[in-house]
Amino acid sequence: MALSRQKWLTMATYASTLTAVFLVLLKAAAWLLSGSVSILASFADSLIDLAASALNLIAVRVALRPADADHTFGHGKAEGLSALAQSAFIGGSAVFLLLNAVNRLINPEQVQHTGWGIGVMLISVAVTLALVTFQRYVLRQTVSQAVEADRLHYLSDILSNAVVLAALVMAAYGWHTADAWLALVLAVWMFKNTVDIGKGAVNTLMDKALSAETLDAIRQAALSVNTVADVHSLKTRQAGNTVFVQLHISMDGGLSLETSHQAARSVEDKIKALFEEADVIVHTDPVRHSS
Repeated sequence: MALSRQKWLTMATYASTLTAVFLVLLKAAAWLLSGSVSILASFADSLIDLAASALNLIAVRVALRPADADHTFGHGKAEGLSALAQSAFIGGSAVFLLLNAVNRLINPEQVQHTGWGIGVMLISVAVTLALVTFQRYVLRQTVSQAVEADRLHYLSDILSNAVVLAALVMAAYGWHTADAWLALVLAVWMFKNTVDIGKGAVNTLMDKALSAETLDAIRQAALSVNTVADVHSLKTRQAGNTVFVQLHISMDGGLSLETSHQAARSVEDKIKALFEEADVIVHTDPVRHSS
């Protein structure tokens, strides 16, 4: 039996949170043993991951609530708020990392226990890769801005963990300043993620229209109904998994009210078929033909 959207998102958010808890404990031990600023950076990033994943868990639970008297359009924007908070957390973590990397360049210290640290980071990469693979599978089953933001975050973690591995290997061969320099690279990468995730969240919260390709697909779906002569005043937005569409269709003014109503229903059904979940409002405009 196919799982519901609620089940998929619940599993994804719990998997993310449990993974973050495991990685925080693992990297804390690795940092205490090695003194590596790159591992410290990765540990700090995992703390942010834990906070973001816990926030996602709460946000998804809220977003899945049905519409009520106080939230007639549903609670889907809770996912956008969660993604925006994630971008703020990542940005703060990047600043923390940047300051520590600069301090290590000014006051260099030798990295200890690199072998143990390398083992820990290899485990981190494997665990994070498994999580990202599962999140990608969940996103194939349903749409979720919160889970997508979390997936992008953990994808960056895979790259950052690989950079930490490189720093530890180079430190083992005597290049201890590589640890700090590569930490700076991680900070830049985290700032990029801050912008990407924040931009997507703001677009949702500001009701940005869907892509030009999607708008064209909506128009073509409406025009495929025989009695529809034109489509105009098309407005779209998305909140969580729900796409909201409003449009006007022009039809022959001589058509009966029943025929016009059936045409509008057909347009609504065809547009809904384009999305997993959609709220569609169709307004009919009569076209007067000159005699």
